[in-house]
Amino acid sequence: MKKYFTTVIIVFFCSACFVGCAVYSTVTTNKWLEYELPPSKIVKNGTIFFEGKLSDGTPFSVFADEKIDNDARFYHAILWQDFGWKLKDDKTWTAPQDARERKLGHIYINPSRRVAVYYYPDRNYSAFKVSFMK
Repeated sequence: MKKYFTTVIIVFFCSACFVGCAVYSTVTTNKWLEYELPPSKIVKNGTIFFEGKLSDGTPFSVFADEKIDNDARFYHAILWQDFGWKLKDDKTWTAPQDARERKLGHIYINPSRRVAVYYYPDRNYSAFKVSFMK
């Protein structure tokens, strides 16, 4: 009986961690969802280059948009601030040890803002439009 109880407790805590660590996403989620994406997949001619589904099953697509890309620095700054970083001066970001790091070769999608930021392996970045289909 004691062994059974211990097993149930362990399974419960492991399950709670896995469920609690995931971000449930909808079109109103104001969190940055992370996806690995090689730079060869990025297309800047306006065609869709990345698609996926949010946790609630809502499909999304990502494509280039000149207005959004003109604001790339703005969205980059918002992403870093949301990750816990602070702008020390015009070019230097600082963060506490537990701040989330961005990964090169990854795209970050913010459903609420309908924007994505991609970090190229050479540390440059671009911003893209996110669209939702019903």
